[in-house]
Amino acid sequence: MRALSSLCAVACLGVALGALAQWPPARGQSNLVQDGTAAFVVSEIEYAIGDAAEAGACPGGTTEGYANILDAWVNRPSFDRPENELTEADLAPHFRRLLSDPQNYCQHPELGVADARFRTVSGSNAAAMGIDLDGQVSRAGSAAAAGTCAHEDFSGANGQRGIDNQFYRVVGCTTSFSSSGQSNDLMQEQMLTGQWGILISLSDVDDLRNDNDVGVHFRVLAEPLSLSPSREVLPFSTYAVDADPRFQAATRGRIRNGVLTTDPVDVRFYSVFDADLRLERPLREARIDARLGEGGVLDGILAGYTPVEDMWNVHFGFRDALRNGASEAAPLTLRNSKSVGQAYTIGGYTCEGAYHALLANADGHRDAQTGRCTSISTQYRFRAVPAFMIQEEGGPS
Repeated sequence: MRALSSLCAVACLGVALGALAQWPPARGQSNLVQDGTAAFVVSEIEYAIGDAAEAGACPGGTTEGYANILDAWVNRPSFDRPENELTEADLAPHFRRLLSDPQNYCQHPELGVADARFRTVSGSNAAAMGIDLDGQVSRAGSAAAAGTCAHEDFSGANGQRGIDNQFYRVVGCTTSFSSSGQSNDLMQEQMLTGQWGILISLSDVDDLRNDNDVGVHFRVLAEPLSLSPSREVLPFSTYAVDADPRFQAATRGRIRNGVLTTDPVDVRFYSVFDADLRLERPLREARIDARLGEGGVLDGILAGYTPVEDMWNVHFGFRDALRNGASEAAPLTLRNSKSVGQAYTIGGYTCEGAYHALLANADGHRDAQTGRCTSISTQYRFRAVPAFMIQEEGGPS
């Protein structure tokens, strides 16, 4: 696909410059729409979470991590003198051995218990970004919507009610997931370094201002994003998409006064950690609520429910990770070093604490037999710029 991208570079540049020269479109029309279709490539994405600690929504303080990196293992070594007297040379042989030991809380968090050091957002007193996913304003003690579990919704900064954003409740008191934290910046960095990308296209478009029925398609890119020297995603670039149908989804939507909303659909994207580990990021019953603004930029919320085990794998444990660029499972030593290392040095959390907090706050896809929910409401803030797509012959429209 990269060879294809190189071959069409000159032609694509000409198309892009031509489109830019015609912007902005004439009133009532748009050169974004070609034969009833329009496409947008995601240029910014992050979790829609605020700074709960600053808002006073972390009364117990912020999350605390392992005091010692060896604490992540169930059968940690013991020493005959205080650990604060140990040198790196003392710890190195133990750590090398433990990297091959699967009995740790990052690979098997179920071996641990809920951890009081892992703090979560309290109540609804911290405004949250997002949309209402279950169709009701849920409060503590109120009955849950069908197929969900009881939880307390958030209110929005602009007075919105019923925002389902339980992932924010879980990680909002963890510093690395703050608005400028490294864990929240990870997706954007992955995307800009060419690890993955998302293309959203519309079909059956009559008017980008008001249209009661449009097709909405989600696809994964098969090549890196086109960036400016300042690492901004270039509008009106042309992309090939991944042919794997597992990473393509289609639904219907509507545009009212320039705001696109969509019907729920299950989507699936990639997630790559440190360019070494490749996982999948599914989002069930995903929907968009986004405004089409100046310059043809689509700006808003992508929301849905992430299965708890997948959320765990993507951010904390990497248990199902493949070696990036290959089809075989990543070796245990790599998964151990990445998961434990992140928890101890960057994340500032305990793996068992994160896992049990996800389980405790899951609010979607209630299992009828166990009564427990298996997914957690997740809200992404995204921005997408106009793009063109190479339509493969015989592929989905």
